[in-house]
Amino acid sequence: MKPWRLLLLANRAIVVSLGVIFAGGTFAMAQAQSPVEHSKVIIDVVELEGTRLPKASQEELVTSLKQREWEEGSDWVADLERIVIRAEEEGWPDRENQGYLGLSVSAWWKPLRREPGLLHVCVTVHVDEGHQKRLEKIEFRWVDDHLGPPVFEANDLRKLIPLKDGEIYSRDKYHAGVDAVATAYAERGFVGLTTYETLALDDDNHTVALVIEITEGARYRWGNIQVSGLDPKIETILRARLPKDRPVNPKLIRDFYQEYKSSLPLGAFPETVEWKHNPQRATVDLTFDFSTPPAEAVHD
Repeated sequence: MKPWRLLLLANRAIVVSLGVIFAGGTFAMAQAQSPVEHSKVIIDVVELEGTRLPKASQEELVTSLKQREWEEGSDWVADLERIVIRAEEEGWPDRENQGYLGLSVSAWWKPLRREPGLLHVCVTVHVDEGHQKRLEKIEFRWVDDHLGPPVFEANDLRKLIPLKDGEIYSRDKYHAGVDAVATAYAERGFVGLTTYETLALDDDNHTVALVIEITEGARYRWGNIQVSGLDPKIETILRARLPKDRPVNPKLIRDFYQEYKSSLPLGAFPETVEWKHNPQRATVDLTFDFSTPPAEAVHD
């Protein structure tokens, strides 16, 4: 049957339906507007294929799927696939640390029997973990508009990422390396650095290639520094380490807290320092509050 004939038949069906509605009068209109009740879908049988989850986790997943009900007319299969993906990610959190990237899940079903308001089905769920991937390469690209060479050479940044070419990909090693790159820039004053990372999988060669785009931003300098609750002598030392208009370096603050830990109030940590960035001036104002909180009264 040609497509245009199908379209013509569909149009005829619409005309006939409209004719019935108008011929039936008010009663037919009321029936057409009444809500349609869909049957519920119940899963009696779940078949899991390709999963690497422990047996106990598989049984828990199957049980949870059997306890659910879906509307027959809904996109319940897609919902089921999302549930399985979440279970796979939670059941094997170190998947990407062992080189397995690109997890995918697909499901299909067949009816078993139907009863009033219920459709019983058998569902087959296929989990594709893919192949273990090795690192092909990591590239760095700079997207700044400023003139001059970048602060670091690509080879120097590559040494900060503890993941070698040809090694099995590890998410944690890679992220640790990206953090190290950000730290290196921050210690040069580039505390506004941003990175954009892309990951490309080669399923034929079972490799992964990464590109890190770097926006260095402006080089920040120390601005105003406020200190309260600190011994004047130690405060003088602190201010001397953070001279105004010198490039920002968070390591100087961490080193100060570590070196004078015994002289600082209990609970004083570098994380308690308040940073206030001024993008227009490319400066950072700091507030150090070493005030000791009042002790709680003890009641009899």
